[in-house]
Amino acid sequence: MVFLVGMMGAGKTSLGKTLAKQTGLPFFDTDAYIKVQTGQSISEIFSARGEGAFRKMEEECFYTLTTKAQWIATGGGFPCFNDLMAKMKQLGTVVYLKLTPEELDARIQSYANRPLLQTSQPLNELARILHERAEIYEMADFVINGNQSINNLVKEFQQLGLI
Repeated sequence: MVFLVGMMGAGKTSLGKTLAKQTGLPFFDTDAYIKVQTGQSISEIFSARGEGAFRKMEEECFYTLTTKAQWIATGGGFPCFNDLMAKMKQLGTVVYLKLTPEELDARIQSYANRPLLQTSQPLNELARILHERAEIYEMADFVINGNQSINNLVKEFQQLGLI
């Protein structure tokens, strides 16, 4: 079981889908699962129920997903709450896709569906959030440069012996 962690826009879902397709092993996206279970977007959940309720849903999701997939893309804050980084490391391998705030900003096409970036200065907010989360992200088993093509990331996973 390999958990992909990192900030919003890091490419966790795209990479996870590619790894699943190439290996024939199942893929699971925590945010997508929560959307299906609630019938609401992440932004709607934040707006209607608050971040605390969303983080509780992530924790519940963790216990559901752990028997379902090999490749797991987590939401950006997933490893940073409810001791989920430690729990992921107990169950499998955690890989942090590391990018700078500027690289993330360039990848995010719309801030509309990013509840934590509903601000007049989204780049500054990205930098602030990344700074807050960096220590936990860095606890991953592997930290790799996420600012490269999917094909290069797959090659890096092969070199690390993850596929």
